[in-house]
Amino acid sequence: MFRNLNREAGLICYALIETGCRPSEIANILPENIKLDAEVPHIRIRSTKARQLKSKASERDIPLVGVALDAMRQAPNGFPRFRDRGYLLSSSLTKAFKVRGLIPSSQHRIYSFRHSFEKRMLEAGIDYGLRCTLMGHRNPRPEYGDGGSLIYRRDEMLKIAHPVKEGLTRSYPLSQV
Repeated sequence: MFRNLNREAGLICYALIETGCRPSEIANILPENIKLDAEVPHIRIRSTKARQLKSKASERDIPLVGVALDAMRQAPNGFPRFRDRGYLLSSSLTKAFKVRGLIPSSQHRIYSFRHSFEKRMLEAGIDYGLRCTLMGHRNPRPEYGDGGSLIYRRDEMLKIAHPVKEGLTRSYPLSQV
């Protein structure tokens, strides 16, 4: 599916599918915010001096499951080619998806992965508060606790994770260009 697509762009796409992150959040993730050796592998979405998040609620920790875990294992240093170049990521992925007939309508964008992630959580019966936490949305309810442990978050996310064979993201010949 990703033949002739830059390897980093393909890996970002896999990460988007299972994290619900904004494309810019994955493209700009720093190595210190990729926690692959933790008890629950996860990413930390944080502001930096160079880049602020959309809101305070956008700061969050997201367990890695499915194809996102496999992709991030291949990119433990993040995605330097697309760091602070979201326009390049968006245009690369949009072009690749259009050429392959993977954009179902003019209403769909790469950002639609994020919408799909939330819909999958809703349909799996995942708690509203956890959905807000994982999406980085403000929850209008009073804040109690931390939104649940990473183990709890991971276990809930496994309800919607796409089945994946180990190494699936390596099975596609992504170009290094």
